[in-house]
This record gives sequence, C-alpha cells and structure tokens, in this order.
Amino acid sequence: MSKTKPTLGAALALILLIGSVPWPSAESQQLQAQDDEALAAALTLERAFIGAIQRAEKSVVSIARYKLPSTVGGRFRENLRRIPSVGFPSDDFVPNEFGSGVLIAAGDASTQPVVLTNYHVVRGGPLVGSPAVAGTSGLLIRFSDRRLSTAAILAADPRSDLAVLQLDLTETGIKPASLAPFRLRTATNIRKGKLVVAIGNPYSLARDGSSSAGWGIVANITRRPASPAVPKNEPDPRILETIHHFGTLLQIDARLNLGYSGGALVDLRGDLIGITTSLAALDGYEKSVGYAIPIDAATRRVIDSLVQGYEAEYGFLGIELKTVSLEGMRSLGHEFGQPTATRATRVVSHSPAAQAGLLRNDMILSVNRTAVYDSYDLMRQVGQLGPGMTASLRIWRDRERKELTLPVKLGKWPVRDDEGIVATKRRFPEWRGLSVDYPTARARYLPYRLNRYYQAVLVTNVAPQSPAELAELKSGDYITQLNQRSVETPDEFDTEVAKLKGDVVVKLIDGRRVVLRP
Repeated sequence: MSKTKPTLGAALALILLIGSVPWPSAESQQLQAQDDEALAAALTLERAFIGAIQRAEKSVVSIARYKLPSTVGGRFRENLRRIPSVGFPSDDFVPNEFGSGVLIAAGDASTQPVVLTNYHVVRGGPLVGSPAVAGTSGLLIRFSDRRLSTAAILAADPRSDLAVLQLDLTETGIKPASLAPFRLRTATNIRKGKLVVAIGNPYSLARDGSSSAGWGIVANITRRPASPAVPKNEPDPRILETIHHFGTLLQIDARLNLGYSGGALVDLRGDLIGITTSLAALDGYEKSVGYAIPIDAATRRVIDSLVQGYEAEYGFLGIELKTVSLEGMRSLGHEFGQPTATRATRVVSHSPAAQAGLLRNDMILSVNRTAVYDSYDLMRQVGQLGPGMTASLRIWRDRERKELTLPVKLGKWPVRDDEGIVATKRRFPEWRGLSVDYPTARARYLPYRLNRYYQAVLVTNVAPQSPAELAELKSGDYITQLNQRSVETPDEFDTEVAKLKGDVVVKLIDGRRVVLRP
C-alpha cells in the first residue's frame, strides 16, 4: 500500500485551521494562575486541619455518667471492674448525661495518663478511694479505639470548672503505654483570629469512639459569662461567682453543641491550647458561640494541683473595690496611660493588702505589669496567682500625688463550703489530728463583712480520738502560736511542727492555751 505525501495545499490548510483556534489571553492566564495558587493554599490549609485532627483525636475521650443500680452487691462489683453492662449495655445506648475529656500526661512516660474535663460533666461522680454507693453516679470512659474504662474523680475545682479523673484500667487489658495523652504546654500565643479546631462528643455521638471536629477562629480572649442567679436570702451576691465570671474564657467562632464540654481545643499543630465548655452558653449566652478555658499559666497552676489530687487555691488581697471611670481618672489631673482603673474603697485590717501598705482610696493601675481596667481585672489577676505568691501592685496614691509599687504576699480566697473542695489528698500531712489552712480558707468561719484578717491558721478538721480532739480543739479554731512561735500560714505551721517533740503548747486567737500531747 503506497503512502500519500501531504501536499503544500493541505499543510497550508492545517496551519490556517490551527491559527483559527484562539489562544488564552494574558488576563485569563493570570486568573488561572491565581485560581491554582488559591487552590494550592486551600489544600495546604485543608491538610493542616486534617493533620491536626489526626494527631489530636486519639487523645480525646467520651464520658458517660450513669446511675449505679439500687442494689450494689458483690456480683455487680465484679461486673463493674470488668466494665459495667448495667447502665451502658451497648453501642446503641445513649446516656442522659455525657461530655468529653482529654487524656493528659500526669508525669513521665511511665506514668498512667489522667483525664482532664469540665467539672460540670462529672459532678456527682465517685471520688478516688471511695466505695461504690447504690444510687450514685459512675463514670465510663470510651477511648478513640472503642476500648472502655471506668474512672473516678482525683480532684476537681468548681471555681474553674475543671476536674481530673483517674482511670481504672484494672482487668481491662489496657496498658497505660497504649494510650496517647497530650503533653501539656502553656499556651502563650493565643490571639484573636487564631485558627483552632474543637474536638468533642456532641450529643454523645462519640460513644463509638470517634469524636467529632469543628473549626473556627478565636474571636476574643477575655470573655466572661453572665452572672449566676443568686438566691434572695444570699447576703453576698459575689459568693457564687467563678473565676470565669471575672473574664478568663476564650470565645470561639464555632458552634459547640451539647456534649462538647470537656473537649479539646487545638491549634493547627494539634497542640492542646484549651478545654471547650458549654457552661457559658448555658448561663445565657448565644448557643451558636463556643467558649473554652485556655491552657495558660493560670490554668496550668490549677491543673497541676488537681493532677496531684490537691484542692485548687486562689489568691486573696483583703480589699473592697470600685471601678474608676474615665471621668474619674481625668479628674485626678495626671496622665496614667490607661482610661480606667480600680480603687480600694476598704482595706481589711491586717490583711495581705494592709500588711503591704495599701491604703483606702489607693487606685490600683496594674498587677505584675498587667494593666487593671476594672474590678474584674484585679479579682482575676490576683485570684489566678494563688496564695503565698507575690503580686506587685502599681498604685496611684492621690494624697501624695505619686505612683508607688507595693509587693503583696497573697492570702487565700475563701471557699464557700466543703462542696467547693473536691480533693483526695492534703497538701500538708495531718499533725496530731489537726489539719490547718489559711485564716480565710473557709467562708463559713468568716463574717459577711470581714473586719479583721487573723494572723493565725484556721483549724479545718480534727480527727476523732486524736490528741487534738482530746485537747478539745475543733474546726473553726484559730491557732496563733506553737510553743510561743507565731504561725500565720499552713506552710509555717508545717515547718514548725516538724521541729516539735513532746508536749506542745498551742495558743488560740481567743487567748486560750491548750497542751497537745504526742
């Protein structure tokens, strides 16, 4: 078969045909390049989200709170240790009370992880070391790989709405090394606009082990929920406020549905930067807005206490406050560099503030170089420091027309009642049946309007049949001296009793002297 050579006319026709096809314009080529760049950027962001979720979700758990049966017998106790079928019978079971939690490292790699969550998720759950009681609540943890474990509260802090749970891995076959806890880092770069991912257990969907994720930006970093409803017969309306009512919460531009409480808020690296909570929304905020407790230095201090089983403590100055308005600042005729501040309207005698030299009508401008714009700012910053720590107050004393800096060694903010303390360990060991704390540690032993800060330690507990009980000491007593040596803090008390042997003369604030025998 012969081949036909293309003629000159055919080649010319082909060239004309090709020439008739329009070439992309410079503008369309530029738009295509921009589209490609935008798609590449979007895919890069998408990969970042996917990677962050994959790294973090294995550290997020679902929590179910269930009622123990009315009869708790030996058979049920065995079943409970082997993961209860009573109250959580199958994957189809949807608990009425549920939430989220995150696994965190409690020490080095060999230490069993613990679960960090919101206190309102586990409130009413069992404490570590307490026996199962019929009709009370149990806590069931489901990991990302569907494995199950029971848990108990190691310590909790109602004031920050945080709790730490100890896992019971007995007879579950789960090895601590197989769990993937977050390594806690103090988040120092949380700013408005930061991209974040929330991972949790909405509507208890994560009972299959697979948590859900949503994303958004940090909309604000100092939000506070609406003030709680206070009973009419409550003399102090501030007593029910938490530390978050002074402005600690992150506002997230992402919807956190019921069940996200206690979940993880992570950055695009998958690092834990906050604990999501619906508590603010339940207090009256818009439901489409999310909130989180930041893992900042103040929260780390609380978490570190809870991980050890201790009560979380907050700082105390001993003053009453009033915010100074913009007009009030201008009337002082001085350039402060800030529009508002707060004023001490009363200083409690012998309080930490009084001992540092703070006077009535002094205006507080900053705490540890962080500006104070209103009374909430001061309450938050002082509270988050904790007792025994030093707060450097920059003040304006109008009578002297000058600024001063006063270092204040803080006392302890009073706990309303024993329900405000959820702890399984004491910071200091009991001595001869005595447990003591800061003089303002319990609100029930203080008058509503505190007039004097006792330079003493408060007896918070007296063990039965102990030398302290035999000496007729009781909870609510204030101890000022041991063998004529003054004690004003639990640290000083603990240091002093370590030196004492034999009979010890204890002096009380009312002038009584009692002898404690070994």
